[in-house]
Amino acid sequence: MSLQSQYKKFADTIALTRESDKYKEARKKDDLITPKVENALKEEGYEIQPNFLQGSLATSTGVIPLDGDYDIDRALAITESSSPDNPLNPKKIVKKVLSEHGFKDPLIKRPCVTADYQSKPLHIDYPIYRINEFKNYQLAVGKENSDKDKRIWDDSDPKGLVNWITSNNNIQSSEGEELSIEQKSQFYRIVRYIKRWRDNKYDSEEQRKKVFSIALTVMFKESFTPNIDDDGRADDHAALKGTLETILDRQNYFLDEGDRKYRICVYLPVTPTNRDIFDGKGKTVGTTLRGRLRNLKNVMDKVDNTESLIKKSELLQKEFGDDFPVPDKDSTDGKKSTSRHTSATAGVVGVSYGG
Repeated sequence: MSLQSQYKKFADTIALTRESDKYKEARKKDDLITPKVENALKEEGYEIQPNFLQGSLATSTGVIPLDGDYDIDRALAITESSSPDNPLNPKKIVKKVLSEHGFKDPLIKRPCVTADYQSKPLHIDYPIYRINEFKNYQLAVGKENSDKDKRIWDDSDPKGLVNWITSNNNIQSSEGEELSIEQKSQFYRIVRYIKRWRDNKYDSEEQRKKVFSIALTVMFKESFTPNIDDDGRADDHAALKGTLETILDRQNYFLDEGDRKYRICVYLPVTPTNRDIFDGKGKTVGTTLRGRLRNLKNVMDKVDNTESLIKKSELLQKEFGDDFPVPDKDSTDGKKSTSRHTSATAGVVGVSYGG
């Protein structure tokens, strides 16, 4: 038994995909309601383009929600030639369909139409895009009562964002190296770890929703420090710790504002590349997140200097929550955990808005 085996059990426990049994009801509702929404748009004269998944289910980074509220993040698309000048028009149609099919109090938010299902713990987000003949996307932006200048079709690249996250690119490698299959799988796992850590460490939904999943994913992709030895054996603890060190000490996400306050700034890696995901969130989010990430890294240092596998696991369980397993029997594996970087880790790697 090893610490890596504990991480692997944890990864298997928290992982969520569209095919997971726990996502069955959300999948069925998605398959049922999306065609109804598209038909309603078609009846109003819009030319429908293929819909697609966004968020964590599209990027292999989904985690089972602690509150049992499962998200459906389905992007809808219409042709630019059939789109209205006012982007709220199709959003109002989507809202009407949701209100007629078991969703309570649908809302038109700035980036999407959103609603909770009345009788099941399901949450749905429908961003709406228009696409031109060059396959360029624009997002329908605006709230229901937004002023005219706030209702716009905004340049976006939702598929490009998914492709960027799931690509084999080793972003920080100056030699243009690519991630191996094992390294890429490790990347998906550590993003899931940090999402569950966020859910465990932030007590309320109000706090959690300000630490955007897409921002964490971008930070971890840009900063990913894989750790796979020459025999293909993964060390997720070392990879997670190395990635945290890069985020905290080598990147410029946290900007010192003085008085021990930090503003966080993470830019989208695709169109619009000048957009800060945390725009307008101020110093509170940045200061708190930096402090908690620093504490996680310190706990991982303590794990490295602990012999007992039970004690290692207990330390990590406090960070990641009860789903991180603690073994019944102790073991030291004959060694302490390390943060060594093998020859297989020679380069360091490194929105829809949900997931």
